[in-house]
Amino acid sequence: MFVSLSASKINISFPNNLEDKPNLGIFYYIHYYNGGAVAVVDINKDGLPDIYFIANSKGKNKLYLNKGNFEFEDITENAGVARSSDWCSGITMANVNGDGLPDTYVCANANTQGLTGHNELFINNGNGKFTLSSAAYGLDFSGYSTKAAFFDYDGDLDCYILNQSEHPNQHISDTSNRRNPDTSVPEIMIS
Repeated sequence: MFVSLSASKINISFPNNLEDKPNLGIFYYIHYYNGGAVAVVDINKDGLPDIYFIANSKGKNKLYLNKGNFEFEDITENAGVARSSDWCSGITMANVNGDGLPDTYVCANANTQGLTGHNELFINNGNGKFTLSSAAYGLDFSGYSTKAAFFDYDGDLDCYILNQSEHPNQHISDTSNRRNPDTSVPEIMIS
């Protein structure tokens, strides 16, 4: 059975308001309503799950530290995980540097519809703070990222970045009129 807790009780306030901007909407960007993302992981190894929300446009990404008893603290600025990209689309938390602590990889959409930025890797320092390390790890990709997965493909940690097409509807063809009218379709007999 679930119990509804108010935002004021748990101290989580996270709106994902989409920006009203010329040439940025469902007619120009098909993934406009895909929404943000959320990751739930224990970032400080205290046994309590913490929450990181990703906002698409206007809002800021937010990292909430679990204080226990359903009370959370917004530690985004102090932790150093505020984003710099215009449009974030996905988050993956994984132990990227092998120190046993979960690091954060935020995917972003950029270089389209006037959006700027790149994917951002935040390495967990273990003291409640993170260090932006995307370039150092070669993961500062700038494009149409949706989500990333970290896994061991060849003996060390690898990263697969899922990207989306900028114009996915251009690859869809109307095939309704492609049947040759002179070709007869055989009848199917059911007995």
